[in-house]
Amino acid sequence: MLNWSMHLADLSDKVVIILGFGREGKAVYDVLKSKVPTVRIIVTDEQEIGVPEYHQLIDAIAAVTPETVVIKSPGIPWHRAYVEEMQNAGAHFTSSTNIFMAERKGKGKIVGVTGTKGKSTTSSLLAHVLKAAGKPVVLAGNIGEPAISHVNDPVETIFVLEMSSYQLSDLTIAPDIAVILNLYEEHMDYHGDVESYHAAKMRIADLQAANDVFVYNEKFPKLVDLAAHVKSKAIPFVDRNDRSLNSLKLLGDHNRENAAGVLAVTDYLGIDRAVVEKAFSAFEPLPHRMQDIGVHHGIRFVNDSISTTPQSALAAIAVFEKDLGAIILGGQNRGYHFADLAKRVVDLGITAYILPGGEKIADAIAVVGGKSIPMKTLGEIVGDVVARAKPGSICLLSPASPSYGQFKNFEDRGNQFIAAAEMV
Repeated sequence: MLNWSMHLADLSDKVVIILGFGREGKAVYDVLKSKVPTVRIIVTDEQEIGVPEYHQLIDAIAAVTPETVVIKSPGIPWHRAYVEEMQNAGAHFTSSTNIFMAERKGKGKIVGVTGTKGKSTTSSLLAHVLKAAGKPVVLAGNIGEPAISHVNDPVETIFVLEMSSYQLSDLTIAPDIAVILNLYEEHMDYHGDVESYHAAKMRIADLQAANDVFVYNEKFPKLVDLAAHVKSKAIPFVDRNDRSLNSLKLLGDHNRENAAGVLAVTDYLGIDRAVVEKAFSAFEPLPHRMQDIGVHHGIRFVNDSISTTPQSALAAIAVFEKDLGAIILGGQNRGYHFADLAKRVVDLGITAYILPGGEKIADAIAVVGGKSIPMKTLGEIVGDVVARAKPGSICLLSPASPSYGQFKNFEDRGNQFIAAAEMV
């Protein structure tokens, strides 16, 4: 892949193709229109969009010359045919993240947070603590607004960026502080295999220089090995038994573990522990993350729609297992292995409801001698839970699978679950 780090000034008088007009594409369009008046913009997307600069993909490809700059949205894989055609025509590729990093590196601090699970909660928690400490902080990246929208914020701003593997796969400049929470199996459809996915995640630290800092979870051997080889200063998470973590409201060992990473960052930045502990105690869980949505007909419903891997479902089960009567699993099939999850569900005697796409989970449950109940909709499942479940038990939506297909995204899935529980 041809990828450059570019400042906004480098785009003056150039033809720039914004490839993909989602959240980041729209943000970079607004920045270019306001900050680079001499740029010629071409906007293209798989769906027609309502801006004057819109071109069909075929026309955008035809416009590419060796002087063209393509700003690719992170959700578009490099193996798409039209991306390869633009590369073959000699276009220079960059991204809104790389432009932001080129503009902001050396101005204030940039903290990049990544990992398979827990990025949003951890990034939000870190930003919350820094704000409580009186620091000028912006939470952006894969959560909130795209970072490029804040490219001209005051020089003393601390940016906390949630960074996905899509954004990291073509990163060219590393953040000042890189945090990797964990490494599991995810996004095989985008990266091709688990090694490529992990390599994209680890790129956040691979690119760092000697004056940067890498905060890592030493529970993962790949991260320990990475810490031994990076140029930056490597700092492991603090001890999980650190008393400062006791003030957390967040449930689960995995949240305590990720907060240990936050504590390592705030220690490095010199934030007083008393301030951190007070901020921890005031931080509320984000929606769709082990969210208690109340008791209906004697059953407590918990929305963990963010769960898109077997590991995240196992983490949620560990929190609620004492009273867990039913779990809702299934969604888009990304080829995960469900043997450990199936065994845990069967061993605990949890009633497993399977959404469309969850056939591999049902098969894994059958292999270990269990049974599951296939259902088409969340509404049907909630109704059946109310009819069957023991009063006082918990019904957990923690699907262990992506939401795409039946739902727009995990938020849509969670909201539909909340609506079904409230209407039953």
